[in-house]
Amino acid sequence: MTQEMNGADPTPAGRNLSEWRIRRGLTVAGLAMRSGLPEQLIEDLETGREWVDQRRILSAFATGLRLDPTELTGQPYMPCGSDHSTVHSLGWYARRHLARSLSADSAIREADREQLAVLVDGLQASDDAGDLVSAALKVPELLELAGSPQPGDADRGGDAVRAAAHVSVGRLLRRLGYRDLAWGVLTQACPPVEARPSVLGEEIRLLLDMGQAELAIARSAQGEADIPAEVLLPLAVAHATLGHEAESERLLASAHEKAVDVQQRSQAASAGAFAAAERGAYPNVLDRAAGAVCLQAGDRSSLLVLTASARARLGLYRAAAEDLAAAESIAPLHTRLDPLARELVSVIPVRAQEHAAVLDAMAARFGMR
Repeated sequence: MTQEMNGADPTPAGRNLSEWRIRRGLTVAGLAMRSGLPEQLIEDLETGREWVDQRRILSAFATGLRLDPTELTGQPYMPCGSDHSTVHSLGWYARRHLARSLSADSAIREADREQLAVLVDGLQASDDAGDLVSAALKVPELLELAGSPQPGDADRGGDAVRAAAHVSVGRLLRRLGYRDLAWGVLTQACPPVEARPSVLGEEIRLLLDMGQAELAIARSAQGEADIPAEVLLPLAVAHATLGHEAESERLLASAHEKAVDVQQRSQAASAGAFAAAERGAYPNVLDRAAGAVCLQAGDRSSLLVLTASARARLGLYRAAAEDLAAAESIAPLHTRLDPLARELVSVIPVRAQEHAAVLDAMAARFGMR
């Protein structure tokens, strides 16, 4: 493949796109017809002039190539260092847990409920702080205690803590790219009514990452008055992914109205930034991100990666590099496993040579060198 733009290499998504297109025996025109995206965009991705920063584009290419989007992002990534290997071990524990779910003696034990609740709280705190290694280390014991629901169970307290455990593990697996395992773990949640929103919210996020925005919307069909903000926010992003701007904005406004503190308002502002990115409204991304003043470290790092991409689109490469470095400093492994961050690590050095050395070192830590 001819490389252009001063010898620039394609980003990870662009490289994978080219390899899969050739493997499928498709021409650029053929893939454009299957995906509904312009030939020029495909050529620009494959020659390093463009990068992927929108779910809808990634999903369209994945559909055209009959792939899961992870095949284009490269997830799950090869382990790089002991920390990365630790979080990747989650896949093995999740598979064992799902296999054991068929066992007759896998139900939660009454005496373990309090211990399981402590582990769930600790895992969620580590995840919120962006410390994926600490979170991952809690998973083996957590899954051992969580067990699986059994016919005739009527322990609502046990069901609620079990649901929280499965949501927490499912979230980690989704971020790593083990989406089939994440879905399998979520199906084990079986939450009582009061815990259903947290499960539904994670299901919507997972379906979005799988390129199934329509299914995500259908999954949440119910009266809006009954939908909490934790479901409204990913639902708004799903509508933005499909180009439903008016509906996306309406849902974001509803979530903002339901917010009761600065953290919830910040989460709504962050979701608004992600929705704006799906529309390619990059100045709006930065405006909305400015309102997210109180986020947990993991969410803050994801938002910084998003604003880095928006700034790069606007030609603000110095600021983009600074946002990307800030994201890694806040939540190192969380950032290194973010597909969008990996795209940017490939993109920015070519366009901002003064930052090339810093970003090359970052790429090495990402396991991309």
